[in-house]
Amino acid sequence: MARMNARRLPTFAGLVAAILLAVLGVGVSELTRPYFDEGTPLTWLHPVAAAMGLIVGWFFTGPKLQKGKGNPVAIGLTSSIVQAFLTMFIFASDLMLTRALRNSYRTLIEAVAGVFEAMMDYGIRVAQPDVIVATLLGGVLVGFITNWVARRTR
Repeated sequence: MARMNARRLPTFAGLVAAILLAVLGVGVSELTRPYFDEGTPLTWLHPVAAAMGLIVGWFFTGPKLQKGKGNPVAIGLTSSIVQAFLTMFIFASDLMLTRALRNSYRTLIEAVAGVFEAMMDYGIRVAQPDVIVATLLGGVLVGFITNWVARRTR
């Protein structure tokens, strides 16, 4: 019974994964800037990408690799893809809210569909070779480094 109520303690591997994914998020988001139209507000691009990296690294990547569950390459790739997905989701949701406040949607379903349409648009816009390679290689590197740290800090 006590084990069920035990809280998961933070680990050094989680901290390392969070920091590395935050740095990866900022780097990849910088690569995406040229693919947006001039005048597109990208003020929050770096902070949101970094925040999503911190969250994914702290709650997913670090704990998985600290427990030795899974392949570091697969976990790193998954982490970088989830981070990119969450970042696009945040920006698509913001765009949907802006449009909803302008009464651009007639129904709630149309607004929810607008989030996924915006995500598709963002995904197509930034799906460039340099962005894809940086995301994937960065994810692999994050997986290897976090796994190395996790094995040495148990």
